[in-house]
Amino acid sequence: MFDTNVLLNLYRYQLPTRNELLGILDGLSDRIWIPHHVALEFQRNRLTVIADQNRRFADVRKAVEKARSGLITDLEALQLRTRHSSINPQPIIDTITKVVSDFLAELDQLRASQQVLSAHDPLKNRIEDLFITKVGAAPHSQNDIDDLYKQAEIRFKRKTPPGYADGSKDKDAVSEYVAGGVVYQRRYGDFLVWMQILAYAKEASHRSVVFVTDDAKEDWWLKVDEDGSKTIGPRPELIEEAALSAGIQSFLMYSPESFLKYAGKFLETQVSDDVLQEVRDVSTHRSMQSDDAFERIPFSARAESAVCEWLIRLYSQLEIGSGSAPEIIAFRDDSRDAFYVMAAGSSPFMAKRLRGKLLKATVAIHEKRFANVTIVLVASTPRRTRDLPRVIAGLATDDIPNSLRFVTGVIVRNRSGVEELEVFSEFSIAECRSER
Repeated sequence: MFDTNVLLNLYRYQLPTRNELLGILDGLSDRIWIPHHVALEFQRNRLTVIADQNRRFADVRKAVEKARSGLITDLEALQLRTRHSSINPQPIIDTITKVVSDFLAELDQLRASQQVLSAHDPLKNRIEDLFITKVGAAPHSQNDIDDLYKQAEIRFKRKTPPGYADGSKDKDAVSEYVAGGVVYQRRYGDFLVWMQILAYAKEASHRSVVFVTDDAKEDWWLKVDEDGSKTIGPRPELIEEAALSAGIQSFLMYSPESFLKYAGKFLETQVSDDVLQEVRDVSTHRSMQSDDAFERIPFSARAESAVCEWLIRLYSQLEIGSGSAPEIIAFRDDSRDAFYVMAAGSSPFMAKRLRGKLLKATVAIHEKRFANVTIVLVASTPRRTRDLPRVIAGLATDDIPNSLRFVTGVIVRNRSGVEELEVFSEFSIAECRSER
């Protein structure tokens, strides 16, 4: 059985990886199945994923052109022709201009080969052919769905898996939609998938079920904190409910990467390391949006980028620091401000990392090189920003200058699809001390 995200990922994979996974699904065609809600969400979200993939080309072009123009502007600002006649930047400018032009031309060719929203979609047809007779039945009526929603509401309050981690889904998008005359609420999607899995397994007397999902949230997986979050397996509550409600004696859950490994062995097919790596990379990128993955290095990079986008609207010029320097130096008129950026998680190492930032910020203040020094803490959810002042207060030793300021926030997408910081609070170290 497959979750929606596994099918949608086929649009995110390169052609060799896509064909590898489709070939394995075809090899298992006599034992694959998807719930009705998975098929429904696939059809609803397919175009969004295609559009997102196509938008990446514009993002890459923008980043490359920005880097090229930034380098040329910086070199011209040095006025080397008049101030240092022995340094000639023109060869590197010419080389970079050619490399960028060649790359953008190749990028345009690649984009032309991508799936167009309004065009015939052979991948969609192939997926539909695979599952044409292997899709669960649609809900009988609105009353049936509403009864399930009542159960879901009670389970969410008790944090009974799965689905409760999606309880806030309707806060940033359309909360409900209509399909087949039935009104669906987005936040109950995972719960509906789970209920349909149990109903089908019970009706068909399936005693062994493998559920493949790219959802990494804690309401599906049992996780423990051991030098970072470790995923052990499906939540014990799911295994127990599968046994008691549907008679499933063996309930397993696999990520797409694990599924490819085990299915390849079962079918005696060699799955290449490159394919597994791409599947892993796509899963990692997707899970960056969830609570349990924001401590990974890519989230730190996204946090710094989001803070830059926020500061661009406030300052005339930004400079990215290196080494022990602040992550971002912002210029306005004749003054400059320092910003230290940190991805703020719940791991036991967060306090240690924050102490390091406090030390660097304190040194910067004492050196009097900046008009203002600020530490920006970027959390994965608004809920986590509320705990940060308390954490800072616990580390606020007397030697930290009162002028040190803090900003907390989360990463959001603006109307242009660019990630930037949404600020939740701004305060000083003195305010933290006063609340201890």
